[in-house]
Amino acid sequence: MKTRYVVLVLLSFILFTQFSCDEDDINNEDEPVTFTSTNYIYEGDLRIYYLETKNAQLEAQIAVWQQVPDSDPGYNDAQANIVEANNEIASNEEEANAIMSPANAFFIVNPIPPIPPAPSPCLCLIEYNTFRHIVLQPGTDEMNLTITSIEDQSIVASTNNNTEINTIANTDAIGKYQSFELSQANFTGEVLITVDTETRSYSVLAYLQNLE
Repeated sequence: MKTRYVVLVLLSFILFTQFSCDEDDINNEDEPVTFTSTNYIYEGDLRIYYLETKNAQLEAQIAVWQQVPDSDPGYNDAQANIVEANNEIASNEEEANAIMSPANAFFIVNPIPPIPPAPSPCLCLIEYNTFRHIVLQPGTDEMNLTITSIEDQSIVASTNNNTEINTIANTDAIGKYQSFELSQANFTGEVLITVDTETRSYSVLAYLQNLE
């Protein structure tokens, strides 16, 4: 009887310890991020801006090639360049049109607050300096984001120190994001945002400014 009593006490202790550990594990889980209109940037928006900027540059170059007269030795090359540029423009437009908005893709808040224009003559993407997460496009599993100051080439933010990819709740694991911190919380000014994924690498010029 004494042996049976000791065994029962040990089993009770083990079960209690296991239950307590499970509760601790649950309580120690990171709280899910609540996406607001100003705390994240969607990689799809960066990519669309890049494609639109690229097309604007191609169209400007096409206008130059169109000025080459047929008597010029470089006429045929100019015409071939025009065809190639138009094909690239069409491909870029097709890709941009296929990018889903984050609201449609993941049912999260799309950045929509009115943003004042950047100081002239910055031809750049305007963003608030309050974003701390980047949401990945569907199908993207790896990403590095680097934000570099145009003024002094310093790193304003980077996901290189936080490569963990998190899943957005209630998206069937389709929605993913990475978190980061700005090295200067209230940084304002022109920056270069560079994105590297398993399928694409590109940079866009942007201007970060305060929310207020």
